Amino acid sequence: MIGQTAEPHGGCAVDRDELAYLSDGRRRVALAALATLLLEGRMRLSHAGKLYPVAGAEAGDPVLEAALAQRATLKESLAALAEHESVRAVEEDLLRRGLVTRGLLGRFRRPTPEGMRMVEEARTVKGRGQAIAVALNGLAGISDDSIKRQFGAAKAGPLRGQGQGGWDARDYDSGSPGGSM
Repeated sequence: MIGQTAEPHGGCAVDRDELAYLSDGRRRVALAALATLLLEGRMRLSHAGKLYPVAGAEAGDPVLEAALAQRATLKESLAALAEHESVRAVEEDLLRRGLVTRGLLGRFRRPTPEGMRMVEEARTVKGRGQAIAVALNGLAGISDDSIKRQFGAAKAGPLRGQGQGGWDARDYDSGSPGGSM
């Protein structure tokens, strides 16, 4: 199984979802969860481009459970999972713990200096596993070129319900904390 936690030097374990959120918000959490399931073979894409779980696949945490329940295209699943209550719970927990702060009018969330420190420490951990690599680096963290291409081709409509832009899977390549969210 691909590792789901990183052990920073300070000894505090940080999970895949927390690192993904601190690195680039809810969209990165969705990417990391779906990529983890595809890379581990617990989920596959049909010929029609829709996600489906492999028989006997188990989740292990609420975000992966929500990801395993996706039966849409990769594009649709990324957008839906980013807005799912399990991903929002990750965000709320980080807010409560003081690792993320609300921006103007409470709309934007950014990692606090402590949250940024946790991300930077996780980057230094050797043998952290691919799930953590994807959480920290987005598409660049996916070692399987076929899966990377599938995510790169998936473009979603506006996640915030505004304008025509939406997000582009290329947003996940930066690997910079606090990126586009």
